[in-house]
Amino acid sequence: MPVELSQAGRPSAYPHRPRFWPWWFCIWLACAVFGAAIALLLWPKGERAGGAGFWFYVIGIPNGIFGLLFAIERVGYEAMWYRAYHRNAYRGRWLAQRIRVAQKPLRVLGVGYCLPLNRQTLAQVINAAVRLPRQQQPRTGPGVIEHCRFDDLPQTFDESDARDLAAESGSDGVVDAAPKRPITQLALRIADALEQVAASLHALTRYESAHWPQVRVLAEPGEEALREQQVRDALQLAGLPPLAVQAVPASQGLLVADAWLDAREARPLLVIATAWHEKQPPAGSTEGCLAVLLDAGFYRLPEEVPVLARLHRPVEGMADEIEYCFANSVIWGSVDFAAVTRAWITRAVERCNRGLRIANLDAIAKSEAQCEPARIVGDFGSGSGWLAVAAAVECGAADGPQLIIDGAQSAILHVLPGAPGKDPSLPEHSLHDRSETELATA
Repeated sequence: MPVELSQAGRPSAYPHRPRFWPWWFCIWLACAVFGAAIALLLWPKGERAGGAGFWFYVIGIPNGIFGLLFAIERVGYEAMWYRAYHRNAYRGRWLAQRIRVAQKPLRVLGVGYCLPLNRQTLAQVINAAVRLPRQQQPRTGPGVIEHCRFDDLPQTFDESDARDLAAESGSDGVVDAAPKRPITQLALRIADALEQVAASLHALTRYESAHWPQVRVLAEPGEEALREQQVRDALQLAGLPPLAVQAVPASQGLLVADAWLDAREARPLLVIATAWHEKQPPAGSTEGCLAVLLDAGFYRLPEEVPVLARLHRPVEGMADEIEYCFANSVIWGSVDFAAVTRAWITRAVERCNRGLRIANLDAIAKSEAQCEPARIVGDFGSGSGWLAVAAAVECGAADGPQLIIDGAQSAILHVLPGAPGKDPSLPEHSLHDRSETELATA
């Protein structure tokens, strides 16, 4: 859940200052007139109407009653004022502490992906701005649909192949003995994505298992167990230790980071998002796997683990009030509104540019400052927000913080200068390529 500030309530209103004119003047006049009249009526007839006692009853007592009434009102006013003052001061300290918690970012330690990019990097595809989805037949079923998908592998792996690949990768882990079962093509693709963050994961798993990264995989309803098993298989294929894997609803999207920040976990977090279409794929969609390694910053990192970017707390708003979502994202990002220089828009948002202008984000409310990876790569589904994070990190640091917009969710991302990206001159290598060669020669 996002950081909740509504518990603070509205600030307490200070009481109005008492005005002597005309109300207190009228009260004083009434006390003076009626007090003097009552004193004269009660004064004994046999005594002289004069002296200190007479004037004390005629003037002193009525003015004393007025002073007592005024003092009671003033004490009530001061009590209400100090109550409002101390409550507002406590409310301000509470809000400041909650905002500091909300502004704590996650560090992006690594990004890995496996997408049908025609052997290009994500940065190259984004910079080229050439649309990749094309008219082609789906994996199963009739018809022709515009989408992006992987070519099918000659056959699937089983656990004996996984054991061999883990040995080749130099993994210290041992694959448990179990009956042979097929390793799905999606597990191979996830392993390809994990290879790009394997060095950081190996460095983070040198310590006790209680400090190992946790894995959260986005899964549609009914696919939780399947996705968890595929990620475990991919960890074996990539030669990584057996990390704890848990499926989370795919609808959470970027809010996986929000839940991790709320949990105040000291362990790193590995977010895995997948898109795979065995049956009819949606038009304009893409297949792929994405892995983003995050850390909350509680411990010092090993020297070989770089910090590529800082992802601030994601915010989810309502579609008809999207400007509040944008504004809260900037507040949680602890940046000036004018400092945001680029927006990554992954899924269509109604009146997005109007909402940006209302939120004082005029600099990114124009097409020149916006990038839509879904139009180039294809719709990555519920993982589109994480795809935008990967694209922003790989494209390098911009002139300032960048806003990730994934439907009704948004977050501020700081890409650090000098963040290492992929070198386009280096040949790409993956478990997928190696397995195809081995299978062809078998």
